[in-house]
Amino acid sequence: MKRTFIVLLSVSMLMVACKSKEMAAVEAPPDVVEEPATEPEPEPEPEPEPADIRMVEERFTFETVEDRATHESNRYFVIVGSFSVRGNAERFMETLKMQGFSPVILVAETGFHRVSVDSFEQEVPARTRVQSIRVNHPEYHDTWLLIRKL
Repeated sequence: MKRTFIVLLSVSMLMVACKSKEMAAVEAPPDVVEEPATEPEPEPEPEPEPADIRMVEERFTFETVEDRATHESNRYFVIVGSFSVRGNAERFMETLKMQGFSPVILVAETGFHRVSVDSFEQEVPARTRVQSIRVNHPEYHDTWLLIRKL
C-alpha cells in the first residue's frame, strides 16, 4: 500500500507539473514588437497676428533727396529702429547694411529718426514684410509700421 501511495503521489505530481507547463504555454503573452521611438516634430512658430503689429501714423521727411525719390510714392514704412540722436540712427543703418538691408532714415515730426528697411504703397505687403523680418531676424522682433500721414 505504501508503494501504491508513492506511485500515486508521483503520478499526481507529474500531472500537476505537466498541467502547469501547458497552462504556462497557453497563458504566455504574445511577443511584443517595439516600434522605434520617434521624436515629436517641433511646433512651428506662430506667425504674428495682424493685431500684433504696431502701427503709427505721423508726418516725416526723408533725410536725403535720393531716399525721397525712391520712396515718395509709398505710404507704409517698415521701421526696425527709432532714435532721438541722429548719430545712433546712422550707426544702426551701417549694421543693417551689413545684414543685407537697404535702410533709410525718416525724420519724424516728433523729432525721432526712424530707420526704415522697406516701404510699400499697400498695407498688406507691408504687414507681410514685418512678419518676415520678425521671423527671419528675431533680434528685430519689435519691427513696426509707420504710416505716412497725408
